[in-house]
Order: sequence, then C-alpha cells, then structure tokens
Amino acid sequence: MCKVVSKEFQAAVMRNRGLFKDYAELVPKAAQHFLQQAHHIFNRTGLEVSIYEPKIGENHLEGTFFVGLLVNGKEESLPEGMEYIRAENSYAAIRGKVTEMERLYSDLNQWIEEQGYQYEGPEHYIVEVYYPVENDAEDVEVYIPIKNAAEK
Repeated sequence: MCKVVSKEFQAAVMRNRGLFKDYAELVPKAAQHFLQQAHHIFNRTGLEVSIYEPKIGENHLEGTFFVGLLVNGKEESLPEGMEYIRAENSYAAIRGKVTEMERLYSDLNQWIEEQGYQYEGPEHYIVEVYYPVENDAEDVEVYIPIKNAAEK
C-alpha cells in the first residue's frame, strides 16, 4: 500500500558511482563491503539503507549511490571512506519484499502518477530502508521524493 510521508533520514554511508544498468549487482556488493566496517559506527540503528541519485533521462547513464546504516544523529568520527548523509523530504512510500523490488517501484510510480504528485528535483535522493525478517526475504521500504502534498 502506497502512502505519503514527511521523513528525515540520517545515515553513515559509503559513496559509490556506477552505471544505472549495473545497480542490481553493484549495490549489494557495495553494501557487503560497507557492512564489514559497520561495527565501527557507534550510533547505528541496525537498519541498512541505500540512497540513490535519481536517473533523469535516457542519456543519464551513470549515477551516484550510497550504501550504509541509519544512525541516531551525526557521529563526529566515522571510519575512513565513510561519510554522514541527511535526507529530508516528502516521500511517496511503499513496503514489501526485497525480492519484489521491480514490482514495488512500478506500483509506487503508477500510484504517484495516479495521485497527481510531482517528482521532486534531481537533487533529492531515492531512499530504500531494509528490514530483516526471520526465515524470509527481508522487507524493503522504498521512498521516492515528491513535492510537498500542498504544492501538488
């Protein structure tokens, strides 16, 4: 079920770049690399996060993405190669199984269009938060930045 939320995300992350078409392989590899050093982040929540620059057209082939953990406030000292990122916006959101990622994005984009919302500019990132589930594929919540509902 899709919904609109105003939310702030704070995360300790590693910055990466790659071709959009390769994200399905690049993002999990980058996340595994990040998690090897995650124990050095003292204010971590335990929830993994991926944050993406949105693709803004067919000629936009390469993008920046971040993998990391949500944190409780800004930590002054992060391990080498990590940075703090904060994203705050109104988002259209949907939650489901990570194995259904393509359908989740399709459903959410269709819902955004049907509701008449506008995508926020390219300076606002798409956020995915991953929730561990026992004996099953993990859940993911996808957040796509939209213009404030009052600005529709």
